[in-house]
Amino acid sequence: MNDLSNELKALIEEGSVYNPTMTIEPLEDSEWCSITTSSIDVCGDNVVIYARRMNGMNNCPDGMIELSDFGVTDFNIDDEYKYIIEVECKIWHLIYGLGKRTDIHTAVAARPEDFCYAFAQIDWAITSINNIAGHLLEEENSDERDE
Repeated sequence: MNDLSNELKALIEEGSVYNPTMTIEPLEDSEWCSITTSSIDVCGDNVVIYARRMNGMNNCPDGMIELSDFGVTDFNIDDEYKYIIEVECKIWHLIYGLGKRTDIHTAVAARPEDFCYAFAQIDWAITSINNIAGHLLEEENSDERDE
């Protein structure tokens, strides 16, 4: 584990959102870490949230961490259901589709209470998006079978 992955694990454990099935691993670029949650996406895979330090980026003060889904949610959701992403991100106060980016992301202070609140929000939002889209897709497939 690198320093960031150790820091993320400590933040998550301190904030009581740690689940023993979660894995926190640095990516090869060593800038980002992946946090695999127990939530399931529309494809049946575990939701992964990525984190990196934002020191000196975008005029952010040191000690800020960016959380992102790397655009996986957008990629997995059919175009006709993309509005769900926009609505859920507004509800959860997350950023979606900034410029050419298709990821869901937010920035948060690296303090246990703040970090865990933001982490829970992005996890809940992504889970909710996947649940709604999965339900609509299931309904659509059921309607096609009934015809």
